[in-house]
Amino acid sequence: MIVFASLAALIAVIAALFIARPLAREKHGAPIALVTTGAIALAAFMIYFPGAEPGEPGQPHSATVARLIEADPATLTLEEQEERLRALVRREPDNTQALAMLGRLLAATERELEAVSVLERALRIEESARTLSDLGQTLVTLNEGEVTPAASRAFERAYELDPALPEPAFFLGLGAYQEGDREMAARYWGAIIAQLEPGDPFRGAIAARAADLLSRPSAGPALGAEGEAAGEAPFADLDPAEAEAMVAAMVDRLQARLDENPDDFSGWMTLVRARATSGQREAALASLAQAQSNFDSEPRRVMLSALARALGLVPVSGAQQDEETR
Repeated sequence: MIVFASLAALIAVIAALFIARPLAREKHGAPIALVTTGAIALAAFMIYFPGAEPGEPGQPHSATVARLIEADPATLTLEEQEERLRALVRREPDNTQALAMLGRLLAATERELEAVSVLERALRIEESARTLSDLGQTLVTLNEGEVTPAASRAFERAYELDPALPEPAFFLGLGAYQEGDREMAARYWGAIIAQLEPGDPFRGAIAARAADLLSRPSAGPALGAEGEAAGEAPFADLDPAEAEAMVAAMVDRLQARLDENPDDFSGWMTLVRARATSGQREAALASLAQAQSNFDSEPRRVMLSALARALGLVPVSGAQQDEETR
């Protein structure tokens, strides 16, 4: 104890002299420097001793690491979980499970660049659909929601390895949607809905997201709807009469296009949304009924039902409300 106290005192005095030295060079600065030295040394003692335990042995880092490795991860803080995974990777450089979990943790804590590096390292050792999907999702986050070519490659390979994994198919659909291929997007999302069991919350989430995206106009501002994320209502700067006329013309053009091509699933969803958000409830219900007549596969009907609920429309006769989207 005496040895530790002496060392602490010596360090405090040296630090105080170093800080006060410039003052001693000034004219009449010696007294000020002396007082400053004493004050700094005293402050150091007051900070150190209340919380210090100089007589207690320190805990070796190896013991801390061993404790973290043996601990139940659920009982650890986020920082401890990260240290545990890093320790596992240092001890077992080819531990792909630890690498994948570390990459996932880094991505979840907004350190996407390091996460990409760690996930790619895991994939160089062994391919895994889950790790490929995590890599693709991290790249999408890093690029502010854009499904880049690199992300698409990761999702495509993940989909090849495990077609039942829902995330790769969802993001492949999102990539197709971003490229303007709405039918391909609907196929990817429909395949997920078909694979998942009724009652699976992910099935309902996919249906709701697909309904929102596929019902948006292909160009121009999205038609406003209460609670949607599309932003301000379209034509907000126009005179109400002019805005109403433009919406009516757009709806008429869309209806004419669907008369020529009734297999345009996204077009029907857009028509339903356009009519519902412009106050044409009965016309929206009629369009919804026609769409459900045209597309009788379960995944497409689930997406149409999700759209009807999002718009506040009463489901048409024969359309059952799926348990997973209630």
